Amino acid sequence: MTRRHLSHTLQPVRLGPTRRWLLYLLVAVLLLTGVVWLVVHPRAGDDALPSPLEPWMMKVHGGAAMLAIYFSGTMLHGHMLNAWRRHRNRSSGGAAAAVLLLLTVSGYGLYYFNGDALRAATEWVHWVVGFAAPVALCVHVLNAPVHPTTGRARKAARSFLRAMRRVPRRSVGGPDDR
Repeated sequence: MTRRHLSHTLQPVRLGPTRRWLLYLLVAVLLLTGVVWLVVHPRAGDDALPSPLEPWMMKVHGGAAMLAIYFSGTMLHGHMLNAWRRHRNRSSGGAAAAVLLLLTVSGYGLYYFNGDALRAATEWVHWVVGFAAPVALCVHVLNAPVHPTTGRARKAARSFLRAMRRVPRRSVGGPDDR
């Protein structure tokens, strides 16, 4: 039996609406708690008093991260491997999975790594990749094939972006500015 004959037995690749919105909510909570922690984390020196928000942001961020890792594990067979076998959205899906892996490893490192230089490097990796995660998710979602009934908004967004690329750009102060 070849792979072509097995394609009809594969599960649908698209996440259901509940799982999709849970993923969006988790990414939003992780981004929000990470940003708030960065803002309230003392940068003045070791003698500065920590904000009362700081430990709560870490707790909520850690809990949401555990849920995101669990949720990603539940998506592994039905969404990730299934789409990989069908050759769908491989580049953006692989990038999104790599971002998740880097965030998981750097989050582990923030908890367990010792040494100032290693910890500082791990912090920067976690912050940069953490801010890239929502972008990677958006790119992955926008690159997915449009569903005929539920993909109207995404189809409209794609059409708008294509139209914006076709608009000729005018230079400021050029001959067209009269």
